[in-house]
Amino acid sequence: MNDEIELLQAVQREPVVKHVHRELRRAILQGRFAVESRLVETAIAKLLNVSRTPVREAISKLELEGLVRRLPGGGVVVEDTSSKLSEVIVLRQSLEGAAARLICVRASDAELAAFRAECEAILKALPTMAVQQRANLDRKFHLSLGELSASTRLANLIEEFYEYSDSELAPAGNAAEVAQLQKQHVAIAAALAARDSVRAEAAIRDHLETVLHMVRARVQA
Repeated sequence: MNDEIELLQAVQREPVVKHVHRELRRAILQGRFAVESRLVETAIAKLLNVSRTPVREAISKLELEGLVRRLPGGGVVVEDTSSKLSEVIVLRQSLEGAAARLICVRASDAELAAFRAECEAILKALPTMAVQQRANLDRKFHLSLGELSASTRLANLIEEFYEYSDSELAPAGNAAEVAQLQKQHVAIAAALAARDSVRAEAAIRDHLETVLHMVRARVQA
């Protein structure tokens, strides 16, 4: 019975841990915590209106990701994460570029045509969309690359790294930026529809570099 209770408590706690982990990771990667500043469990728990337990578990996850460091004498400090987003972009470029190569070989003409048509329809409808809807569609686009590759392992990796960087690299509400990024989605989809893997991979790399540049500009503003 005790084991069952502990398991139930763990399941109920997980969404809270995930929320705390996401919020702390976002704050760290966006530079809202100074390098070497201490993360105090009680202060964070009060700020996020949660108990110390999910904060402690979230910090452990951040440590595994290399975003914080435990001090020999106790306590946790924020690491220098200035290069973390660049690392994630490089990994996503490689993963999504690999997906593009597989898509050009494995996807059907109907799948590629539908993917391109959806990207073009979204571009036309952008002015009427809310920010969250745009973010959801951005997620769908990138995860679709994994699905269309017909590689379960690659699709899982693409999703994993997208989720890691989602809160930091999500499109902002700036209409001009959002339109530029969606035009790049259309360009990627067009290259895939033409089964031009070289052009598609180059377009993906350019797209993710653009996203990183926009994020850095927002943080520095």
